[in-house]
Amino acid sequence: MIWLVIVFFTPLFLPYVMSPKAMSGFIRQDYKAAVDILGGKKDINSSLVNLYQSNMKAVAAFVNEFRDTHDDSDEFRFSGDGIGETLADLPGQWADAVKLEIYSMALRLVILSKWLFWLVMPLLMAVIAGIYERKLKAETFSPALPPVYNTAIHALIAMSFLFILWLLCPLPMPLAIIPALSVVASVFISLGITHYPNY
Repeated sequence: MIWLVIVFFTPLFLPYVMSPKAMSGFIRQDYKAAVDILGGKKDINSSLVNLYQSNMKAVAAFVNEFRDTHDDSDEFRFSGDGIGETLADLPGQWADAVKLEIYSMALRLVILSKWLFWLVMPLLMAVIAGIYERKLKAETFSPALPPVYNTAIHALIAMSFLFILWLLCPLPMPLAIIPALSVVASVFISLGITHYPNY
């Protein structure tokens, strides 16, 4: 339940607490790391533009409309009311931050599409290994261990929500964490299948 709350509310409140400048810096780090790891800068740019225009342009348009409707910072610009000016600037800052959040998500989806085969392969091998290990345990009358199963499932849930959080929010998490999560998740998948309790 706590993970659900974190994953749901973090993308909503992050644009209020993180400045567009900080978000932009994290996105540049991701882009540089993607180019260094994957290469093919033109291919990444092309995929990024296509994904953004085809799926996320509508969200950006909605954000711009919200900004244009509610941003009244010009009325407070020379009023001397510092608090009013700060509050009036919030819609514009929020709109800029949300657009960067959307761009970050598009970039990370492109990165995942380039890595998809290599991320899925260890998970598939883990499923096969877990099934065979389970059959071996059944043939040797070795009991499943429910605590190991419970630990594996909770670890997989935590890693899934961490992955979703990385995808939705431009948090300063290195790209290498995704292949590492895939490898660690494969271990827990294998353990979960092997020790699934028989009731």
